[in-house]
Amino acid sequence: MADLGGEYDATGGKTMNEVTALPAGEYVATLVKSEKQFAKSGNGNAFVNCEFEVQEGDAQGRRFWTILNLWNNNTTTIEIAQRELNSIIHACGKLRIQDTEELHGIPMRVKLRVKDDPNYGPQNRVVSYKPYNSAPANPTQSDQASDTETAPWKK
Repeated sequence: MADLGGEYDATGGKTMNEVTALPAGEYVATLVKSEKQFAKSGNGNAFVNCEFEVQEGDAQGRRFWTILNLWNNNTTTIEIAQRELNSIIHACGKLRIQDTEELHGIPMRVKLRVKDDPNYGPQNRVVSYKPYNSAPANPTQSDQASDTETAPWKK
């Protein structure tokens, strides 16, 4: 039970919109939140939960997430996470950092795919991170990028 400190009045308040995966494509986005969390397994494994926000286009304001398993008993898992973090760092143009917060707010181009997860439905997966000035972002869908839906702008 959670005491709300008095009566909560939802009259006239906005309700949630259904959250769906972003269409596959490339987006201008910034890292807006990053937090180290420990795995529920209790094995000393930990990860950085990264939250990104789209900065331009029809999806402006939408968010997507990725997890960097930087502390893990499996060395391959760590190597994959380090490659992804290196890609984010290079896209931001800061090659030496002490805290992921140093990467917050720097625009980059992020390419997303949509993967149909049997437990959670369509989910975004990051395919690549590029510097903001490398090429124009133009969300497009390819046969490899998504196997679930037609992008809204192609309907």
